Order: sequence, then C-alpha cells, then structure tokens
Amino acid sequence: MAGIKLVDKKGSTLHDYPYSTPARKCPHFWIINVTPPGPAHCVHQCLYCYAREAIYANYSAETLIYRNLPELVERDLRRINLCPPASISNVSDPCQPIPELRAEVKRLVKLLMDYGVAFAITTKGDPAFLLDLPGFIGYRPKFIAVTIEGTADVLRLLSPAAPPLEERLAAVRQLSALGIDTLIRFDPVFIHLYQALYGDAWFGSIEQLMYTFAETGARHIVSSTGRLAKKSAGPEGTSLWQRIWQVIYRQSPVAAQRFAQEYCYERGGTSQGYLLRKDIRLALHHWLRTLAEKNGMTYATCQELSAAESDSAGLSHCERFVLPFARKQADGRFQAIEGCTANCHVVCRDLAMPSCGRPELALPRPFRIGLLK
Repeated sequence: MAGIKLVDKKGSTLHDYPYSTPARKCPHFWIINVTPPGPAHCVHQCLYCYAREAIYANYSAETLIYRNLPELVERDLRRINLCPPASISNVSDPCQPIPELRAEVKRLVKLLMDYGVAFAITTKGDPAFLLDLPGFIGYRPKFIAVTIEGTADVLRLLSPAAPPLEERLAAVRQLSALGIDTLIRFDPVFIHLYQALYGDAWFGSIEQLMYTFAETGARHIVSSTGRLAKKSAGPEGTSLWQRIWQVIYRQSPVAAQRFAQEYCYERGGTSQGYLLRKDIRLALHHWLRTLAEKNGMTYATCQELSAAESDSAGLSHCERFVLPFARKQADGRFQAIEGCTANCHVVCRDLAMPSCGRPELALPRPFRIGLLK
C-alpha cells in the first residue's frame, strides 16, 4: 500500500442508483461512498471489481478516504424533509482493515443513527468494529450484507486479498447471533470457474456452500452471475471479461472455452454487457432458489432477472429487509414512514397518493433532490 490520504469530498453526496429502466430492481437508496472509485482505494483488489476502472475512477497511488462525509450528509439532511435509506458503500468496502477508514465509517454511521436514517452496509470485511457504537446492535431499520463469492478455492482466485471464507462466515454468524438482519451476497457466481475447479461435481460444491450459508443464521441470499465488459476503461489494459477468462483458463482451458461461448452480449435491463446465457442463468437461479428455500432462507437475483423469473415470493425487493423512507420531525430527526419499502416504482406505482406524499417517486429512475424537500 502506497499510503493513506484523508481527502475532502466536494459537493453533495445525495444521489441514487443510476438505473432508469423498468427492469430496475433496486429501491431508492442514498449512495454514500466512503472512498472514490479506483484501484488503490480498496485493499481487497477483487479480480472482477467494476469500480477499479469506472469512467470516473481516481487513479491515485495513495488510498484516498473521505474525511468529511458526516458533515456533507448532515448538510443534506438539514435541507430535505423526506429521507431515503442510505447504502454504505458501493465502490469500495467500508469495513476494510484501515483504521482511518473505519474511524470515518463509525462517524458516518453514528450520524445516520442520530438522525434516524435507515441504512445498509455491504462488505467482505468484518463489521465488528461498529458493534461498540452505542445502540448500533438494536438500531432499526438497518441490514448488513456480507459478500461471499464462493468456496475457499474460489475466493483465493477472485478476491485473494479480502478476508478468507471462514472469516466472512464468522462475521455473518456473529451478526446473526446478535439479531442483526444479515444477508449474504453470493455474487458473482462464475459457474465455469466452479467447473474448472471441481469438474462434474461443481454444483455439489455450490450446494454444500448453500447449506453452510444457512448454518450461519443468514436469512436471505442475493445472487448474480456477473455482467462483464470486454473493453478496458483503465490503465491495466485488460477488461473484466479477460481477467475472468484468464483465471478460468489457468484452471481449465476447456472450461474457459465454454465461458467464452456461454457469456453472451446482452443489451437491455439496467445496462449492457456480457452475461451468462439466459437459459443457463435461469436454470442456475432456480436451483439456487430451491436450495435457499429448502434451508429456510429466501432468495433473489441482482438485476439480471426479474423478480417474477427468479426471486422468492413475497419479497418487497431483492434485498428482502425493508429500509423505508423517513419523514423529518419537528426536532430535525427522521421517522420511518410506515408501510414504505423505498421500492417505489414497484410497490407504489398504482397509488394516486403513496404514504410519503410523493407519487413522482414511483418511477424506475433515480430520485431528484427536489422531490425530497
């Protein structure tokens, strides 16, 4: 690591997922990234990470960490009356083992709790450093998603610098035992890598992993098979597709050939890219959903299939746990809106006047800040 540098983020943090099509599965979220995107700002260095070379990536050699997020977020909270749930963090892991980063994340989470804002945390790391925040364990609404891309063998190839399998499972067990809503992101699942590693027994290895997930106390699984680009956007010179192909090829040229044949270009949904051929994708997710439900969990896919095609029945959205919009009270804090799921374009699309009072939010496009005032 070249070094850590605390920097100020400029401008508002208040923005939503960018998806704008009817295929959008994400509820409205306030996306709060704790670092810029870019290869140096997450120590995990996962092979498939899109944020390493996003169009707006920062290629600083130092690990940049925002030091003014609570101040920026509080400024936005003071100017809105309707607050979406917050997602921490979408371009880097907010639980990396970097003391400076963890200190800033604790400050941010404390602020959100002080104001009564719903939030979610997505990590491959250990969120235990948050447990000593007064009130964190019992705070509602929130959930924590722990990403586990596969078996120990798969993790060593896809995310070797991130915590190993047993550490991630231990984090899920600890959170679940404390009563914290916890899900596992089984994501991305590159079936050709499993085929390369395990041959004809490849699905058995996934089946055993799903049993292990259930034993952690996790109540929900979100999965995808990845959306890959063949064009490199950064200085590394290799695309996401090429990097995945190479790691599969090193294990099995035959599996790599199948990967090249079965990841096909698709336009539509929420974005364009190379996806696992749809018939194979559907079959895989149906198998995984059956396994999840057999073991007392619910199941959903992330973006690549509709809820009707792939998700367990009765979910408010693909991440299961409801994080509602909240309305500002006289004391400046926010109160959750009863019955709200933040999945406005699905749950409230036929309502003349939803409980938040903003029917304009019931569209599959990012919210406008003006609708929150």
